[in-house]
Amino acid sequence: MVLENIREMWTEVPNTGKGKKKALPVNKDRFISKMFLRGDSVIIVLRNPK
Repeated sequence: MVLENIREMWTEVPNTGKGKKKALPVNKDRFISKMFLRGDSVIIVLRNPK
């Protein structure tokens, strides 16, 4: 599948040193103009995410 003008979104949990407080998850995203998507590892595809 070829997708155009998409926004990829994911959540990262920053690493903390030993004995430090647990860091809060950070939501990140990026714009991709064109992507070839192979069906093996697709999690979700939304038509118009807001």
